[in-house]
Amino acid sequence: MTHTLHRRGSPESLKGDYVVLVMAAKGFNDQGASEKLKKALRVMASHDPVNFGDMKTGNFYQKGSEAYRNVKDTSIVHGVFKSQRDMQRCLAELKSLNLGMSVVVSGLFDEVFQTLRTLGIKPHTVQYSLGTFGKVALLPSEDTLEITTMCGHHLVSPLLIRKQVSDIKKGKTAVREAAKALARQCVCGVFNPDRAEAILQSMIS
Repeated sequence: MTHTLHRRGSPESLKGDYVVLVMAAKGFNDQGASEKLKKALRVMASHDPVNFGDMKTGNFYQKGSEAYRNVKDTSIVHGVFKSQRDMQRCLAELKSLNLGMSVVVSGLFDEVFQTLRTLGIKPHTVQYSLGTFGKVALLPSEDTLEITTMCGHHLVSPLLIRKQVSDIKKGKTAVREAAKALARQCVCGVFNPDRAEAILQSMIS
């Protein structure tokens, strides 16, 4: 189970949203894993991500380059890419390093599988999200959910999104700055500010 599994949106919207996370297996290969995870994070950061981070330290929009510094053996490191090409290059380098860590990729199945075939990688596990059940009428609007579900721990509040939309309309902030403000809330660094910017733009149009 990955916290990036439940991202919502149309296929067109999700074409610019690929998440790669790397982690050790607790009790199996986590002892001394921090240096390997740091190396993996640096690989992600070298392939033009729109965000990256470590759940123990924070994301790029919180910590900048400090996101590298406190990677632990039990950390999970993340990178978000806006193009299939960048995601593929990242995976190719991770494959060549053979760090022995678990790698999880979230994105549109057709594009992820195409990338894996190109790289000669056979996926170990495939997971599907079956959507949301229950009193769905109580949920926020679909465009709000497209933003909140980019943070798998739900640290991006619908109320904050509403405030950012209001501030944009009043001229108090720019769309890009609002997207960055939302990105700072997602500690892991799996939030895609470029996609959030496009969604916010559609919300004020």
